[in-house]
Amino acid sequence: MRYLFENFALDTDRRELRRGSDLVPLEPKVFDLLAYVVGKRERVVSKDDMIASIWDGRLVSESTLTTCINGARCAIGDSGDDQRLIKTLPRKGIRFVGTVREERFTGDVNLPSPAADLSGKPSVAVLPFQTMGGDAELEGFTDGLTEDIITALSRIKALWVIARNTMMTYKGRPIDVRTVGEDLGVRYVLEGSVRKADGRLRMTAQLVEAETGHHVWAEKIDRPSGSLFELQDEFTQSIVASVQTQLIVSEGKSVARTAETASNLGDLVARARVRLYHRTVNGFDELVCLAQKALALDPDNGEACQLLATGIWHQAYRGSIPWDRAAADRVMLYALRAVVAGHADEYAHWTLALAHLMAGQHRRAIVSLRSALDINPSFSLAYGSLGTVLAWAGEPDESIANNELALKINPRDPLNSHRYLGLALAHYLASRYVKALENASQVIEAHSDWWIGIMIYAASLAQSGRMDEASLACAELLRAKQDATLASLGVLPFAKENDRIHVAEGLRKAGLAEQ
Repeated sequence: MRYLFENFALDTDRRELRRGSDLVPLEPKVFDLLAYVVGKRERVVSKDDMIASIWDGRLVSESTLTTCINGARCAIGDSGDDQRLIKTLPRKGIRFVGTVREERFTGDVNLPSPAADLSGKPSVAVLPFQTMGGDAELEGFTDGLTEDIITALSRIKALWVIARNTMMTYKGRPIDVRTVGEDLGVRYVLEGSVRKADGRLRMTAQLVEAETGHHVWAEKIDRPSGSLFELQDEFTQSIVASVQTQLIVSEGKSVARTAETASNLGDLVARARVRLYHRTVNGFDELVCLAQKALALDPDNGEACQLLATGIWHQAYRGSIPWDRAAADRVMLYALRAVVAGHADEYAHWTLALAHLMAGQHRRAIVSLRSALDINPSFSLAYGSLGTVLAWAGEPDESIANNELALKINPRDPLNSHRYLGLALAHYLASRYVKALENASQVIEAHSDWWIGIMIYAASLAQSGRMDEASLACAELLRAKQDATLASLGVLPFAKENDRIHVAEGLRKAGLAEQ
C-alpha cells in the first residue's frame, strides 16, 4: 500500500516516506504511528488505540507517545500549532485530516529496487548512562556523555538513532533491554556506566541485541580524571567509532545467518559490507562479487559503488590483483560514482581517498579524508587511512599520530592490521627500525601472506642487522609475491623517490633481486 498526500508518498511495503523524490528519515516507531493514523484516517485514534497497535498494548509512557506523535508531525512539516494534517482532539486522540489517495500493488507488479532501504538500517537506542557512587558532579558528566553519544551516532547516515528526548524518559528507571527494543522498535540498545575512584574515571559500555539480549560489544576505558569535557569527548569518540564498526559486523552476520543466498539489494549490500571486515583475500573477492550483483540490480546505488571500489582497492593492496593503472581507474570510477550518488556519507569520501592514493594523488586523498571526518568526527577508518596516506606521502610523524589515534578510539577494529602497516612504514622511513619491526610483526601475524607487510618486515630486519632473519623474511616475501623484486617497488604510491630508495636499500640488504 502507498498513501499519497500533498507532496508526500508513504510506502508501507518499503517502509519509506518520500517528499517528492527525497527520502525523509523516520525512526521505526514514528513510521508505524504515521502509517497507522493515515490508514485509520476516517476516525479519531485514541492513545489506547495507538499503544495497542504500535506497542502491542505494552506499557508506554506519555512522553514516549508524545515524542512519537511529534516526530510524525515534524516529518510531514505539520507543526503542533497549525495541525493541517494531524489534528489533536482534546481528551479524544488524534486524527489524520489530510486528503489521501491510495495506491495498491499486487504481488505480480515488478517494483524497482529503492535507492536506499531505510528499513534495513541498524536502529539504536542509547540508554542514559548510569552514575555509580552518587557523585553529583559525575551525574552531569554522564548526562552530557549520553547526549553527546546520541548526537554523534546521529551523524552516521547508515544508522537510525532514537532521539535524546525519548531516551531521557528512561533515566532512573529499572530497564530491560528487550522491553526497550520492543517499545522503540530498535534492533540494538547501547548502555553504560561511569564511576570515579582513586583519581581515575572508568567508563563501561555495552552494545546489546535488543531481541535476544546478546552482547555484541563491550568495552571498559580507564582515564585519569582530568578535564571532564575532554574525557567526555574522548569517551564519546571511542564509543561511537567502535559501535559503528561492530554494528556493520553484527548486521552482516545476521544477514548471513538468514539470507546467505538472498538476492535482494539490501541483503547483497549488507553481505558485501561485512566482507570488508573479513580481512582475507577471499573476503575481498566475495565483497567485489556481491557489490557487482548489487549494481546489476541498481546501477546507481551509491553504497554498492563504494563497496565495489573498496573491494578492488583491497584486492590490489593485498596483492590478489595487480596494482596497476587498470585497477586504479576502476577504483576511481566507482569511488566518484559513490560520491555523486545522492548524499555521500563518510564511507564514500573515505573510498575516494583510497582512489586518490592509488593514483598517487596524496594531497587529494587527504582532502577527501578531511571531508569524511567533517561528516563523522568519530570515523576511525578515516584517521587510520589518513595515517596510511601520510606514510606513503613521506610524513612519518603525522602518520604515526593518526594511526595511533585510530587504534586508540577503535582498538577492536578488524582492519587495524592496516594501522600497524602504516605505523611500520612510517617508523621505517624515520629510520626507527626497531619500532618498524614491532609493528610489521603485528601485520604479518595477522596476514602472513601480505607482501607489503613482509616487505617492510624484511627491510626492517636487515636495517637492524638481523641478516639471517632478513634472508628468511625475503624468502617469505617471494612465496607471497613470486615476482617481487626491487623494481616492483615502482608500483607502490611513494610520494618521495628517496623513500622508495630507502625501502629498496633495506630489501637489497635482505637479498631481494634488483629485477
